[in-house]
Amino acid sequence: MRKPDNASPGASRLLVIFAGTVVICLILALFYVGFQAMRVINPPIQKETALMATVEETVQAEGVLLFTETIVPGSDQIGYLVEDGERVSAGTTVAEVYTDPSQASLRVQLTELNQQIALLTKSQNAPSAQLDTLLMDRAAALYLLMDTLDQGDYGQTSQDGEAYLLAQSRLWVTTGEAPDLGAQIAALTAQVQTLQAQLGSPAQITAPVTGYFVRAGVARQLTQSAEAILALDAAGLRSLLDQGVDTSLTGCAGKMVSGFSWVYCGVCSFEEGQKLLGADGKVRSSKVGIRFPGQTEDSLSAKLTSVTLDEANGLARFTLQCDSITADLLRLGQADAEIILSETTGLRIRAQAVHYQMEQTEDADKGENYLPGVYVKFGNMARFCRIDPVDSEHPLVTDGEYIIVQPKGTEGSVSEVRLYDEIIVSGQNLYDGKLLY
Repeated sequence: MRKPDNASPGASRLLVIFAGTVVICLILALFYVGFQAMRVINPPIQKETALMATVEETVQAEGVLLFTETIVPGSDQIGYLVEDGERVSAGTTVAEVYTDPSQASLRVQLTELNQQIALLTKSQNAPSAQLDTLLMDRAAALYLLMDTLDQGDYGQTSQDGEAYLLAQSRLWVTTGEAPDLGAQIAALTAQVQTLQAQLGSPAQITAPVTGYFVRAGVARQLTQSAEAILALDAAGLRSLLDQGVDTSLTGCAGKMVSGFSWVYCGVCSFEEGQKLLGADGKVRSSKVGIRFPGQTEDSLSAKLTSVTLDEANGLARFTLQCDSITADLLRLGQADAEIILSETTGLRIRAQAVHYQMEQTEDADKGENYLPGVYVKFGNMARFCRIDPVDSEHPLVTDGEYIIVQPKGTEGSVSEVRLYDEIIVSGQNLYDGKLLY
């Protein structure tokens, strides 16, 4: 009888490969099941970086700015000689009246020539200085001009550009590279005399009082007197604002605003108006800020002088006084405003990241005391870092789903959280010293 043939070498190799593949698949399956089990037992954490932020408590209001103002008479073709918001003395020429359209162009040319003469004169009379100092002055002026352009503050560009040209001219004068400035000044002066003769002597418009000047074309005038507006209650002021309390300033050259102080008389909702009162129910004694969105983004310091609540109509009327004036403000009449009650700067942390840990104490009579804090990722470990408890010295400041926490080292604070710490927002079974992976 014949014995069966042994299996071929090829079949043996296939059997080995098949068995190896099965083993590898089983290992991968076990690894996957173990990985998923670990995720269930110890799910991955979610974390956010602690960054600085500023949160304001504001009141939205509508109202009107009240200035002490005097109309500057004038009509026809007017050419202005001073900028809006410029402070001038009584009797100063602020504009001139033209009888021919070409006179306006001549005045522009004269202004530019006089500016060039002033620049060259300053360069010619530059004090002696070391070359290194002049180079640094030029570099500083250039950087300032570039920063102004980056910030989009085009109103300041002209002034910063003149500062750079002056620094460059002084450098040329010191190094001997500048041409004969005296000859240039003489030539420009001759041009000024020629243009002045062509311009003639237009009628001048002078400031009737000392104060801040603003042109008629950009200013507003009130349809009611300041006294009449201040006499209105909340409902009356609301009604007047709905009708419109200002209009374009026409029929004159402009207006002068006297003094440094002005008043904003506004109205807001009853709920918002309650924020204008202190804990004692009286008008807040601390300074507030005021800003006019869309008109000027800078906030100015002001003081509330009166607050009247009208619960029946759901309104509140208030007045505040400000002692700062800018050109943008002088153009306003009726305007929406933001009253800034407080401003808090700190670390912006998600509220759900806050946990409470029992304070360790040896005093049995003291009782349990829970300390607020957050878990911070240090390497592969979670560490509990305290934050300030909510009290009168550390009020709760929220920003949507976030709270503002003072960074470590802040005076009067026990916070242990630092800028750029990785705050654990969510994770299970967190405790101080827990290994994260």
